[in-house]
Amino acid sequence: MKILFILSLLSSLLFSLEFKSSENKVTLIELYTSQGCSSCPPADKWLSSLKNKEDLFKTFIPMAFHITYWDFLGWKDTFAKEKFNNRQRYYSSNVWKKNSVYTPQFIIDAKEYKQWFTSQVFPPLKSSYAGVLSINLEKNTIDINFTHKNKNLNKNVIINIALLENDFNIYIKNGENKNKNLEHDFVVQSLESHKSNIINGRFTQTYKYKINTRKNKVLVVFISDKNGKQIQASASYL
Repeated sequence: MKILFILSLLSSLLFSLEFKSSENKVTLIELYTSQGCSSCPPADKWLSSLKNKEDLFKTFIPMAFHITYWDFLGWKDTFAKEKFNNRQRYYSSNVWKKNSVYTPQFIIDAKEYKQWFTSQVFPPLKSSYAGVLSINLEKNTIDINFTHKNKNLNKNVIINIALLENDFNIYIKNGENKNKNLEHDFVVQSLESHKSNIINGRFTQTYKYKINTRKNKVLVVFISDKNGKQIQASASYL
């Protein structure tokens, strides 16, 4: 038992990971969902199906944000966080100038993707130059670097670091999905944001960042402007 503990400790201490985006834009596909919403399981299932696409993390990154505002319907979502409500409401009120939110809702590049409700096809993604976002994770530190060929690019940005987790099967005891087993992937477990600046087409930032376990986890780093419009993103399985 002691040997296993030591080996596990050494593994965590020695763990390091490097990955980066391509020069073309890697697009976030955000899903706002709830285990207490009877309309959400098809959207969750569709998002899970993206695990099988060859260009996963190369051209797009799926993210499932579970919200809390349907918890009063009889089931408290096991992954929901108030900050994810706030993220969705920010899009609605500050970006789109609306006063309502709903689930399931897909957001791509700070825009609603309502076409999913009629066709459920994979959305067309832009493939324009966006710069290279590089990540180096070592021990409890994450180094984030961004370079753009436009050396005159100067911009205030938000650096976002998210930890996702896959392969959940949750039995729902009450609420609209009572007695159902719901499968979830790309579930956002944590999200932290930091202000930064692109100066002369680049930035380098280092943050303390600790990951306790790596099984079924995905690390996502994305940079966006103050209105939530994504600039570039990068992700990797741990």
